[in-house]
Amino acid sequence: MNIKKLFAVALIGCVMLAGCGKSDSLPENMGNTNGNISNIGSVCQRGDTVYYQNDKDNFSIYKSVKDGEGEKLNDGTSYFINVVGDYVYYVHEDDDFHVFKMKTDGSENTEIIKQAAYYMTVYNDMIYFVNYDDNQAIYSAKTDGSDLKKIVDSQCYYSIIGDDGLLYYVDYSNGGKVTRANLDGSEQTVIDENNPVTAAYLNYYKGKLYYTNATEATEGTEATYVNNIFCYDLESGSVSTILEKECADVNVSNDKIYYSSLEDNKVYRCDLDGENEELLYDNNGIFLNVTDDYVYCFVKLKDEDPYIEKVSIKKSFSEKMKTLYGKD
Repeated sequence: MNIKKLFAVALIGCVMLAGCGKSDSLPENMGNTNGNISNIGSVCQRGDTVYYQNDKDNFSIYKSVKDGEGEKLNDGTSYFINVVGDYVYYVHEDDDFHVFKMKTDGSENTEIIKQAAYYMTVYNDMIYFVNYDDNQAIYSAKTDGSDLKKIVDSQCYYSIIGDDGLLYYVDYSNGGKVTRANLDGSEQTVIDENNPVTAAYLNYYKGKLYYTNATEATEGTEATYVNNIFCYDLESGSVSTILEKECADVNVSNDKIYYSSLEDNKVYRCDLDGENEELLYDNNGIFLNVTDDYVYCFVKLKDEDPYIEKVSIKKSFSEKMKTLYGKD
């Protein structure tokens, strides 16, 4: 084999390996990624199985294996899908956003918490959620619904649980500050004191917090605020601006930041440092949920029923070769 051919084979091998890199895996004790939870938890990947809202069936929960035919699990609009062990946990809009639990085959579907829940996460045999029946305080309960208790008595949004086993949330009772606490609600500590209005779309990823934060921008004589993407390094305590453009619906996954641009109403992704911005969906997609292979974009256009657009986030091998050689 000559040198040129050997080099070509080696290069092809590198491309193939790059396209098959190891993705972030969901820990067994965590019901969904915190990026998906911050975006209403419409999709959850557990191994090769994806649990998802079916926009063609009233946003009920379905599951499929490796893009196979979907299997229906329940009826009615469902959010904050969590899968742990043999059970699926979710919030059911048709029942006042109460919490339900069912087997992964859809059997034994049971209401377990009669409170209006949002940002629900299942973690270590416990359920954590923002309670809309109690001024957005954070509650916890066991996975059978027992031992329901208030753990954070503030008006909270975007509550998530980090890989460090701590609770993070945006405290609207304290100016929208990013706050950390133990899972029993103790030792509440403000993380970022500098945001002037409020943070949103909170993500924990590899020891850092990513979120949108209001940055002051002056137009004429009036001060306005735009939501740039910020990063807070939990080890160093430093805050940095990742992307200086108005963004929403942030989801951090597999070393990429996915977000909706409020400047042109399109969906993008970029590296964790804000570089290599890439257009993914040329439409106004929101509530971005991410799996290994797709970003799911919720779309609501004027005078049309809402739907979910499933956009591939992995280039095919032929596309990679075209990028390298400029031809198919």
